[in-house]
Amino acid sequence: MMVWSVVAVILLAVTVYLFYYFWSKSSKNVLDQDPSTLELFDVKYIQPTSDYNRTSKKLVHQLVTFLHSSSCPSVDRTVKSGSFGKGTQIRGHADLDCVAVLNIFKSVHDRINHGPQILGHLADMLKTQRWVVRGSVTNNDYIILFKMYQNGVTMDVDLLPTFEVLGHNPPNYRKEQTYLKMLDLSGRARSYYSVPLCQLQLDFVRLQPSRVKTLIRLVKYWRKMEVEKHAQPSLRYPNSYAMELITIHVWEKAEASRPRRIKLVEAFKSVLTQLVNYKSLHAEWYKNYSEVLANEACDRLGFTRPIVLDPANPTNNMMDVFHKEAWDHLASIAAKSMRRPLLKDVVIPAYW
Repeated sequence: MMVWSVVAVILLAVTVYLFYYFWSKSSKNVLDQDPSTLELFDVKYIQPTSDYNRTSKKLVHQLVTFLHSSSCPSVDRTVKSGSFGKGTQIRGHADLDCVAVLNIFKSVHDRINHGPQILGHLADMLKTQRWVVRGSVTNNDYIILFKMYQNGVTMDVDLLPTFEVLGHNPPNYRKEQTYLKMLDLSGRARSYYSVPLCQLQLDFVRLQPSRVKTLIRLVKYWRKMEVEKHAQPSLRYPNSYAMELITIHVWEKAEASRPRRIKLVEAFKSVLTQLVNYKSLHAEWYKNYSEVLANEACDRLGFTRPIVLDPANPTNNMMDVFHKEAWDHLASIAAKSMRRPLLKDVVIPAYW
C-alpha cells in the first residue's frame, strides 16, 4: 500500500509538471513561461523575422525617398532612429523616429517660429501617399505622427523636422560648447534640441552588444504586454528610450564581474528589480560630455534622484520627463510580474 501511495504521488507530480510545461509553452505571455524556455520564447515570439525586417526597410526607404524628393521643404539629411534604427524592434511592433534636418531651419528660433506651418504642409503631403495608412496622419507644433503599411507590416512613425546642431561626426569639444549654450536657454527653447541630438541617442543604443539588445527587446515586450495593457490614459509612462537606458545601466553595473555568458532570465529579473526600486536610480554616461559638465547640468537644472541622464543630452533627465505616478504604477506592475511563474523562483546572482 505504501509503495502505491508513493507511485501515485510521483505520477501526480509528473502530471502537474507536464501540464504546466506544455501550457507555458503554448502561452504567448512571457511571464507564464518556464525559465528554461525563455530563450526559445524569445526566438519564437520576440525577435523579428527576416521577412518582417525586409518589409520594414522597404517602408523606411519609401519615406526617406519621399522626403528627399520634396523641394518644399528641402531636406539636408535624415536620421532613422526609433526601434527600427537601433535594432531593438520586437516582432510586429517596429517604430521609426525619422529626424529630418531641413535647410529652411537655420536656428532654434526658425524652428519655433516657422515649424507649425512647415509641419502642417508636410502632413498634408503625407496624406496623399499610398503607403501611408488613411486617416492616421496627425500633427502638432513638434511632430507628425502616422502609420505606414505594406505586405501585412504596419509601422508607427514619428516624423521630426529639425535644424542642424552638431553636423557630421562632431568632436567632443563642439558637443560640450553646444550643451553649455543649451544651459543658458529657456526651457522651451532647450526642449527643441533633443531632436537634432537624436543621432547621438541612436549611436549609443545601436552600438550596444547583441546580448544587450536581446535583453532590451525582452523588456520592451514586457512593457507592451503588461504595462501598456494596464496603463492609465491620464498618465505619461516611460517610453522605449527610457527603458533602453535603464536596461543598459543594469547590464553595465554587472559587466565587470559577470560570467561571459549570462542567463537572460536573471538579467530580466534584475531590470524589473531596478524598476521596482526606481527611486534609487542614478545613471550617467560620459561618452558625449564630461562628468564635470554632467554635474554642472544637474546642479543648474536642479536634478535630484532618481536620475537617468540622457547620454546624448546632459540637460535631459529621463526620469523627469514622465509622470511620477506613472513610474509608481510601472514599479507596481514590475513587482507583480516577479511573482509570476517565469521569475518567482529565479535567484539573482551577486554580480547583478
